[in-house]
Amino acid sequence: MTSGKARILVTGASGFIGRALVPLLLDAGYAVRAVSRSPGKFPSKEAETAILPPPDAPPPAFEALVAGCDHVVHLAAIAHAGRQQATAAYEAVNRRLAERLAEAAHGAIAGKFVFISSIRAQCGPVRQGIVRETDPAQPEDDYGRAKLAAEKAIASIFADTGKFTILRPVLVYGAGVRGNMGMLIRLARLPLPLPFAGLDAKRSLLDREALCGAILHAIREPRTNGGTYLVADAAPLSVAEIIAAIRMGLGRRTGLYPLPQSWLERLAELTGQSRRWQAVTGGLVASPLLLEATGWQPPDDTFRRIAESVRTERPKD
Repeated sequence: MTSGKARILVTGASGFIGRALVPLLLDAGYAVRAVSRSPGKFPSKEAETAILPPPDAPPPAFEALVAGCDHVVHLAAIAHAGRQQATAAYEAVNRRLAERLAEAAHGAIAGKFVFISSIRAQCGPVRQGIVRETDPAQPEDDYGRAKLAAEKAIASIFADTGKFTILRPVLVYGAGVRGNMGMLIRLARLPLPLPFAGLDAKRSLLDREALCGAILHAIREPRTNGGTYLVADAAPLSVAEIIAAIRMGLGRRTGLYPLPQSWLERLAELTGQSRRWQAVTGGLVASPLLLEATGWQPPDDTFRRIAESVRTERPKD
């Protein structure tokens, strides 16, 4: 263990967020124990590495994992599982694994347990009005319900100390992103005009670097102790604006034209993508004001940041 440095355990260290978080924590002066299910994919040679035990591993496996650490950031999760095994997978990894890790950390760490949950623990993929943490949590799928159950377990385990923070990020973007944002990038890369100019419902997005900053803020800021926070950039964008930002990053014209949304919805239905299309194009605006009140600053230049993240990914000539 490095003398004089607080050590942070980061699960999911080889994932999309972990690959950005680990270097940030190292640069901030922390020692890092980078934990993953995928050996050989760790983000930094400067970090100590370890393998994440399965959810049904005995307690000593988790106790050994957190031994010598001051803080824990739990990122590891399953975002997409096949329909047949989805409920069991989300329950095992997104709830039970988080609970096992929290149980081991409670008696071992002097600092914070930071859990990266999801907006899906708060609500479904589409929501009218502005979403706030004070709204009743009403997840609409197994993924969100497992995340909410993990939140409740962690809050119960750390109820005596209050040394935990739960973050509920919205859709995260950044270089190398996959999922729904990756789908939009693939669409924007097509060398033809796209019929999305009329898609004006606003959605909150979150820059990956900003999320990493929020995690570091939660570790350092006592005002976040015991709190649950939505994490989002300050200004939501429509799908049309997102596509425009991506194409700017690609050095191309916007190339959008309007087509009735009902036609697009029908096309999505015919191709079996109705739910995913709704999740990408429907409105969902989350307020980051509660976390902002503790001193975190949400980005207000989302359009530019999206363009820059895509520009970073462009192959060099």
